[in-house]
Amino acid sequence: MPGTGASPVFSPESLRLGAAFLVGAALLFVAVREARGRIVRLVVVLLVSVLFRGVAALALLELNVAAPTLLFLALLFQGIAFLGLTAVLVFDLLLPFTRVRVPRIARDLAVALAFVALLIWLFSIHHVDVTGIVATSAVVTAVIGFSLQDTLANVMGGIALQLEGAVEPGDWVKFGDTSGKVRETAWRHTAIETRNGDTLLVPNSVLVKTPVLVLGKAGGRSVPLERRWVWFGVDYRTSPVTVIETVREALTREPIPNVAAEPAPSVVLMEFRESWASYAARYWLTDLLPDDPTDSVVRTRIVYALRRAGITLSRPASANFVTIEEEAHRTRQATRDSQARLAALESVPLFASLTAEERERLAPGLVRAPFAPGEAMVVQGRQVHDLYIITKGAGDVRVAVPDAPPRVVTRISAPDIFGEMGMLTGEPRRATVIAVGEVECWRLGKEKFREVLEQRPAIAEGISRILAARQVELTTATENLSEESRRHRLQAEHASLLDRIERFFGLGPGDGAAGEG
Repeated sequence: MPGTGASPVFSPESLRLGAAFLVGAALLFVAVREARGRIVRLVVVLLVSVLFRGVAALALLELNVAAPTLLFLALLFQGIAFLGLTAVLVFDLLLPFTRVRVPRIARDLAVALAFVALLIWLFSIHHVDVTGIVATSAVVTAVIGFSLQDTLANVMGGIALQLEGAVEPGDWVKFGDTSGKVRETAWRHTAIETRNGDTLLVPNSVLVKTPVLVLGKAGGRSVPLERRWVWFGVDYRTSPVTVIETVREALTREPIPNVAAEPAPSVVLMEFRESWASYAARYWLTDLLPDDPTDSVVRTRIVYALRRAGITLSRPASANFVTIEEEAHRTRQATRDSQARLAALESVPLFASLTAEERERLAPGLVRAPFAPGEAMVVQGRQVHDLYIITKGAGDVRVAVPDAPPRVVTRISAPDIFGEMGMLTGEPRRATVIAVGEVECWRLGKEKFREVLEQRPAIAEGISRILAARQVELTTATENLSEESRRHRLQAEHASLLDRIERFFGLGPGDGAAGEG
C-alpha cells in the first residue's frame, strides 16, 4: 500500500476510542435486547482491528513495507465496528424511542453509504489513487449487472416498495390465492406470513408487477377493517323483514369479539333461489388473523337467533323427509313438549301458587329460547315483557353503572328464572344476562300470563309475596337487617309489588282479595 500516512499504531487517541467503544457497546447490550448478537459481532470486529494494529507494530520492526497495509486494515475494521455500533444506536434505540419506523432497506442503504464513505476516507489518508479503481470497477459493474439482472430487479423492486410505502410490514395482503401478513420487505423478496403458519417469499420484481390486494386499509385507515360476508338461506314462508331484523338484533345486542361496533353489522337480502331466499350478514373484522373463527361465532349467533324466532334454515327443494306413523310421531312429540313445559313451570318457585290446571293452561305459552355462548339473553335498560326459565346452562348477571366498566355481580344456573320483573311489572331490565356456554330456556310472555291471571287475580297475591321475600332476603344479606326491620321491609315490598302487578295487568282494586274465595 503506497504512502505512509498512518498515525502511530497504538496512540492515546486510539486507546480512548477503543475504551469509548466498549463502554457504548456494554450500554447498548443492556438497552437493546434485539441487537445483542450484532453488538457481540461488532466487538469481535473491533478486536480484529486491535489484532491488525498489533501485527502492524511488529511489522514496523521486521517488515516495514507491510505496516501501512496492515494499519489500513486495522482502521477499516475499526471504522466498520464504530459505524455498526452507531447504526444500532440510531436505528434500534433512538428512532424506535421516538416512534419513527425506518424500513430495513433504508437502514441497509444508510449503512452501506457510510461504509463507502469510510473506504473513500481511508483511501484519501493513505494517498491511494482511486481513478484506476473506478475505471476498472465500471467494467466489472457492467459484467456483474448483466449476469445478475434478475437479482438487481428484485433489489430495485424492494427499494420502490419501500419508497412508495404501498405495502408495509404489518399490512394484510392477498397475493394470488394466498392471503397473509407482511412481515418484512428485504433486498430480494417480501415475506408474507399466512394464517396457516407458513411464510411465502415473493420476489420483489414479481410483487411490483402483479396486482396485490391490501386488505382492510381503504380510505387510509390506520387500523385495518375488513368486511366479511356470512351467507345463509331461509325459505319464503318467513317475511324478509322478520329475518333481517331477527338476525341484525342478534348480532348487535351483545358485542362479538373482533367484530367492529361501528360500522355496525347489517343483514341484506341478496337473491331469490328456487325455494328459498339468500341472505348475507355483513360485519367488519377488526383483527384480520381470526377470520374463520369469527365467521363461526357469527354463524352460531345467526342459527340460535333463527331458532328462537321459530325460523328454519332453508333446505334443498328436492329434499324428502319421510316419517313412519307420522300422526303417532307428532302426538308423541307434542306430549314430550308439553311435559317439558310443565316440568319447567314446576321447577320455578315463583309459580308455586298456581294449580295444576293453571300450569297446564300456561304451558302452551312457553316458547323455546336457546342461546349461544356469549349471547346477551336480556339487555339492561330494555323494556321487554318476557320471563325466562333456564332449564340448561348458566348465565352471568352483568350490571353497568355510569363512569365504570360493567361488572358481573352473580351467576344464575338451571333451574332458575330471570326477567320476572319485566313480565310482571313492566319495569326495564335491571341487568344484562350473558349466556355461559350453551343455554336452553323457555320464554313466557306477558299476554299468556294475563289469561291465567284474569281467571284468578288472587295469583298476584302469592307471586308478589314470593318476589318480595326474594328481594328482602338479598337486602338482608347486604344490609344486615334486624328481624323487625326485615318484617317491616317485607310487608312494604309485598304491598308495593302487588300494587304494581295489578296496575300493569289492569286488575281492578281488590280483585286479588276477591279471588281468594
